[in-house]
Amino acid sequence: MTWAQVQHIGAGLRNVGNTCFLNATLQCLSYTPPLSNYMLSESFLLCMMCTMQDHITEVFANSGKVIKPLGEFCRGNQEDAHEFLRHIVSAMQSSCLPGPELDMRTQETSFIHQVFGGYLRSRVECLNCKAVSDTLEPFMDVALEIQTAPSVTKALEQFVRPEQLGGENAYRCSECKKMVTASKRLTIHRSSNVLTVALKRFADFSGGKLTKDVKYPEYLDLRPFMSQSQGEPEIYGLYAVLVHSGSSCDSGHYFCYIKASSGQWYKMDDSSVAVSDIRSVLSQQAYLLFYIKGDCSRSSPNSAQSSPGPLLVPCVNKAAQHTSTGLTAPQLASHMTKVLHTTDVSV
Repeated sequence: MTWAQVQHIGAGLRNVGNTCFLNATLQCLSYTPPLSNYMLSESFLLCMMCTMQDHITEVFANSGKVIKPLGEFCRGNQEDAHEFLRHIVSAMQSSCLPGPELDMRTQETSFIHQVFGGYLRSRVECLNCKAVSDTLEPFMDVALEIQTAPSVTKALEQFVRPEQLGGENAYRCSECKKMVTASKRLTIHRSSNVLTVALKRFADFSGGKLTKDVKYPEYLDLRPFMSQSQGEPEIYGLYAVLVHSGSSCDSGHYFCYIKASSGQWYKMDDSSVAVSDIRSVLSQQAYLLFYIKGDCSRSSPNSAQSSPGPLLVPCVNKAAQHTSTGLTAPQLASHMTKVLHTTDVSV
């Protein structure tokens, strides 16, 4: 989960016509430590994995220069960075799998799922007989409503807050054999190694944008929002922030801030690569936040140029199976493995 070696800051990316959304997204992915470590050390004969490997290799081989994103990424129109991120991650996931129709147990063994993937638990409780039904929903990122949330922490509190099902949305209880009032609650059941948080700034139909400030921390404890809310903290450190400036999804400009392997923050704005600091990073109207799981128990020797903070280290589950990359595949409780299905996590 940490950088295998310290790299010089990578190249800027040339804007080849409305490609700022693409450039900012690729920069955030390029500075995702486990992904870059893997790409810089392995060889691939797979479409999107190979394309991403070529891009990351070019970025770090051209420090101080400006390069053009590979043609496979380039599109002619301005697009949404979150949708593009989902497309890239999904394509890399598909490239890692031997076929399109595989059970979730097989899909979760891929390298991409081990980096970005986790599980939500949807628990529905009948308020009549108290019967409980659990469903696991895989995710690669978590999208948060921010309409009434002043911070990411408050948005996560709202994300896991129970909602009541009744009236037209009543729940059919398998025990009561009828439609009943029920309580439904989402929680993070299995956390991901890299947590990508999308702040829902864009309206679904009008194209308008929420330009409010939403505070986000440099270090985030996910434990209060998990199915097992008691236990050791689940600490994540911020390593990239993607920003959209402008008043609507149809216009504006994307850029990002990334934390380099040295611990120094940089602002990546197309071809411009400029030194930054954590104060500037935390003052942005963020659209996408990238956190990596780590441990706050000891300081990084390379953090002098950045803010004081922890050295991010792997969270090891000794009872789980380890892969050659050092990542730990998600291990689910035996009573939760019977119900698995794919869903869009933007709720």
